[in-house]
Amino acid sequence: MSRFCLLSFVVMIIYLGSIHALSSDEESSIKEALHPFVVECAEEYGITEEMFEEAKKKGSAEDIDPCFMSCFLKKAEFFDGAGKFDVEKTMSFAKSHITSEPAIKFLEAAGGACVKINDEDVSDGDQGCDRAKLLFDCLMELKKKISE
Repeated sequence: MSRFCLLSFVVMIIYLGSIHALSSDEESSIKEALHPFVVECAEEYGITEEMFEEAKKKGSAEDIDPCFMSCFLKKAEFFDGAGKFDVEKTMSFAKSHITSEPAIKFLEAAGGACVKINDEDVSDGDQGCDRAKLLFDCLMELKKKISE
């Protein structure tokens, strides 16, 4: 599996697909830090490069198992053990890898807007699959608002 493709997709989906351009150093730093989590979770959930390519073409993660996303988010500590979005740890990670002020502002806005997913009733308890989908949906909604 092309690790670059996999990492590019995950970074795009989870955070950066629609925000201000990052420097190549910032992108490299993020990819390097997240690489082990992405690969481990992709293998665990049978996510293939073809699945990511198809999702990129569609501009949607609808066909990507939300439990893969939860796995990745938990390993990266963006979700806590209870399957809830940890805005503080997510922002700490972002600020340690990103210096772009517009990107940081987008992520702060995303954290503030999307923390509401923690209050949603979910069917999978602390597994986090439902909340991973809710987070993705929230980020996509925010992207649309910013793009308008």
